[in-house]
Amino acid sequence: MKSYGEFCALARALDVVGDRWTMLVIRELLIAPSRYSDLQKSLPGIATNLLAQRLRTLEEAGVVTSAVKPAPVSARVYALTEWGRGLQSVLVGLARWGVPLLTPGAEGDHSRGRWLVFAIMALYPDRTEMADGAEFPTLTASIIADGDNLLLTADEHGVRTVLSGAPAPAEVTIEGTSEEVFRTLSGEQTGKPKAVVSGTADALRLLARLTSHAHTYGLDLAVLNR
Repeated sequence: MKSYGEFCALARALDVVGDRWTMLVIRELLIAPSRYSDLQKSLPGIATNLLAQRLRTLEEAGVVTSAVKPAPVSARVYALTEWGRGLQSVLVGLARWGVPLLTPGAEGDHSRGRWLVFAIMALYPDRTEMADGAEFPTLTASIIADGDNLLLTADEHGVRTVLSGAPAPAEVTIEGTSEEVFRTLSGEQTGKPKAVVSGTADALRLLARLTSHAHTYGLDLAVLNR
């Protein structure tokens, strides 16, 4: 592992997580514990030997742990340690800073529905960030995007999203590209295409209440970096 050789907490942290692809490996493990093959599929462009190196470095540093799981998984599964999960707030903060960079759209970049799990972490405040008296509505939403199925659950404790093997029963269904779903959940006020949303009138009102809590609600994302 390369080192900056500085007695500084930031430099020491970057010694561990500052290499190319490392933060994206951590993003994937924040989304869900993953097999090596899952990580390779979810990180288009990473060389297999480089992924192995990054995982080895993170394990040696105590950020990632792995274990061989029995059938039906029958594979080594990688997960973040408790210390590694401490990076969630760091990555969420960085993602919020980078939201204006999404303004031009995907523009041919790779897109995965599963990345919305992390995007939603960044879009919505943690319960501790909510203003006094403010609460998320109680709602479930099935998200279908770019070949992945997700289930979003909102209640007084916050907003959580998990991967699901098939479209999950929910009060609202949100379907489209990842870009369209992101625009829908961000509450962005532009004329750009959004996802197709279906549900009862009451459920759609709850979804509107939910999106009103997004950090980006009512904004054209382009203005955030002005």
